[in-house]
Amino acid sequence: MEIGVQPLRLISLASTTSTMIDARRLTEEGYPHAAIVRADTQTQGRGRIEDRRWFDAPGASLLMTLILPAEMGLPEALPLKAGLGVLRALRQASGRELLLKWPNDVVMPLEESEAPLRFAKICGILCESAGSRGLVGIGINIRKASCALVASGCPAISLEELCPQLPDAFSDLDRAALHVGSFILKAMEDADWMRFYEECMWGKGLRVRFLAGHPASGQYIEGILEGINPDGSIRIRTGEGDKPCRSYASGEISELRPALQSGLP
Repeated sequence: MEIGVQPLRLISLASTTSTMIDARRLTEEGYPHAAIVRADTQTQGRGRIEDRRWFDAPGASLLMTLILPAEMGLPEALPLKAGLGVLRALRQASGRELLLKWPNDVVMPLEESEAPLRFAKICGILCESAGSRGLVGIGINIRKASCALVASGCPAISLEELCPQLPDAFSDLDRAALHVGSFILKAMEDADWMRFYEECMWGKGLRVRFLAGHPASGQYIEGILEGINPDGSIRIRTGEGDKPCRSYASGEISELRPALQSGLP
């Protein structure tokens, strides 16, 4: 089923292998519109890290891929801007101070948690390209039943747990998809996006352990999470060598580390 009008259309499916696969096929076939492909369930959903899969109960998660407008091309720092758009939509819906774990996981801080990262994840985002078009794949836990999230070692949480009375914008998955999509498109045009992102950046100013590059690389770095660059890369201050603050375009924060009494300036 296809509904909606310009600038954003919605293609709604009961089941599919992956909304990302469907969206890619549409763009390769010349589909001209900015659009969302949404499914009640998908059998091959995956996260940003290759070996992580998204597990969901049918209808319990918002599973969607946004096809960006052709005229938008591939925005710089697309994954971070997409995360910012989703964060704003979920903050508005829940009234909670959700944060962004670089590059674009939306998380709820758990101050008393014994988990290494001390948060629960509500949303994961995977950004890819199809020719000159940007694709934003999103999985948001809406109902508690969806919370067997990706096998990432962190607990999951749902929007329903944050606000038992779901707001109107999220009471229907088609409506929720268009709502979230509109927030993402607005974030793509936000000239002040970096400032807001850093204000909402989980772990900023704290000592972290960071796995740089591909998970198989095994290159761990420890330092203070300084922030981000305009291209979306992360800045970590190690205090070592002639470049005490280093930037990384890919990788993952693996855990928070105890603050040092001395060492890093």
